Parts: sequence; C-alpha cells; structure tokens
Amino acid sequence: MRCGLLTLALLIACRDSTPSPPPPPAPPHDGVTLLQPGAPPLAMLRYHVTKGTRTSSELMYDVDVKSDGQSGPMPTLVVELDTVIQDVRDGAAELRITVVDASVRERPGSQLPSDLVRTQASALRGVVIAQTLAADGAISGSHVEAAGASAKASTELDNLLRSLERMAMRLPAEPVGIGALWRERRTLPDGGIRAVSEITYRLAGLGGSGFSYTGTGRAVGPPHTIEQDGMKVEVADTRGNAEVHGSIDLSRYAIDATAISTFATTMTVVSPDAGPGAARSTVEIAMAVRMTAGAPAAGAAAGAAPAAGDAPRAEPGDAGPQSPGGAGSAAAPAPAQGAHSAP
Repeated sequence: MRCGLLTLALLIACRDSTPSPPPPPAPPHDGVTLLQPGAPPLAMLRYHVTKGTRTSSELMYDVDVKSDGQSGPMPTLVVELDTVIQDVRDGAAELRITVVDASVRERPGSQLPSDLVRTQASALRGVVIAQTLAADGAISGSHVEAAGASAKASTELDNLLRSLERMAMRLPAEPVGIGALWRERRTLPDGGIRAVSEITYRLAGLGGSGFSYTGTGRAVGPPHTIEQDGMKVEVADTRGNAEVHGSIDLSRYAIDATAISTFATTMTVVSPDAGPGAARSTVEIAMAVRMTAGAPAAGAAAGAAPAAGDAPRAEPGDAGPQSPGGAGSAAAPAPAQGAHSAP
C-alpha cells in the first residue's frame, strides 16, 4: 500500500504541468516615473527652503476660446503673488501665498467686456492661500485662509490653485543628471471634465541651487457624463497637448516658467431637454501661462542664494546660462509648461 501511494505521488509530481500565466501589469498610477537618469554626475533634486524666505512673483494668463466656429482671445489676467515660507518641518515647507494684486490687460480682438473681467480679477485681491510643499515638489493641503471677495471669482481662484500646484513640479525620487527624463502622471480633479495628464520633463541645466528644464505633455479623457446643478452633459473626445520650459530655484521656491497648452472636448446637453435644435458643441481652449519670480528680497534668509562661483552646467544645444534673470539660468531662474497649466 505504501509503495503504491509513493508511486502515485511520484507520477503526480513528474507529470507535465501548464505554467501559470504571468500576472497582469499593474494599472497606471499617478506620480513620477524616471525614464532616463541622464549623464553623470548625478544629483538629487529636492526643495531645501528656509523658514522666513519671501519670494514675489507674477502669473500671467492669456486664453483663447473657440466654440462652434466662433473664436477670440480673452483679456490678459495678471496676478501678483507674495509667497512666504512660514515654517519647515521634516523637509516639508508651509507656504502662505497672498494675492497682492490682480489686474487685466486688453488684448486685440477680445470681445469679452473688460469691465466684467476686471470685476472678477479684483475679487482675487487679498486672497491668502496656504499650501504644504514637500521636498519632492508635491503640493498638499491647499486651502484658502482669507478669501475676501473671492466668491465672485471662484473660477479664477480655482485656476490659480491649479496653476500653483502645477508650477511646483514633482521631482524624481532618484538622482539625475543633465539629459534626464521623467514622466509625471496626474488625474484631473473630480467634479469637472475627467482626463489624465502626462508630462515628460527633460533636465536641461543643473547648478547652483536650481535647474532648468523643458517638457511636453498630453491629456486624454474617456467619454463620461457630468451632472451639476440639475444639468446633465455628455462629454466625449477630450484631448490636449502642452509644451513647457523654465527654471526653478530650489532654495527659495522661485519658479520662472512658461506653459503653452491646448485643450478640446465635445459636449452635448442631455437634460434639461435642450430642444430639437440642440447639437453637440466642441470647445477648444488655448492657454499660455507665464510665471516670473522676482529677485531675492533684501535680508532674505540665509541659503536663499546660490553659492558664489557655482555656475550652472548645461548640455550642448540647450539654453545656456545667462545673467541673473535670463532664460535658461539654473542658479537664478528667469522668465521662461507649463502645464501648468498644462493639460
């Protein structure tokens, strides 16, 4: 009996078995993926701000909207910001961002009444935003501490919050060198048009307390339905593209960047009944966002400026270092992505 059982066990162990299929690949997730480390020497890109550091900056928005064959530019919105590092704990910085001023500049061909835009812009003045900036550039806990009359400009305030999060840029977890490539994936917030944005960044220059970069992005979204305030809208064919470039001073959260993006989607009102004449409407938006940081304030906290003589390096063919404030400078970022607001 024992011999028979052993023979049966041996036969079972030796018989051919079909290999189990490999596990399915993990679904894509939001975050940063390093694609190429770049050329040595490699360095970790991390914010290292100091409590008390203050940075002034300007955000400028140019938007063009096209819908059902009608198109036109909107007046330029200019927002002046004052950012203070309130505290630094375990590498994470608590930011307090104040809208010092918001104004409107006329653009040729704009058909939107400038008075309406000025009213919305003026409602942003005095708004105070609190955020937490992680060393890797992740922004969390964004909320409005002092709103003033911001209820009149909820759309502008929402755009401002998104732009600030985008401009910070998530940094790779691994050391990188010039020529490094990394991809950042983000899912657009709930409550609006659903889409996933992917931006691939390239490290163009590195040195001092910062770096310069370029990037390209795309966004796509599945068909879905939005329900809000008793209205139901079907959304389809959502897509977008973006090009970004700029530079960041990691020692004082000073960002100089330009983001040029396009975004389009097709919408159909399902309810309430729009009538027999209702048809699908395709909306296309082209946006240019420019962020420019001012020079370090007098008496700024130590460590806010690059070390003397530590000149930035750049790969041949990239925008090379210029005088402070010039494009392409890694140590002293300058006017230059942005997705940021990229799709």
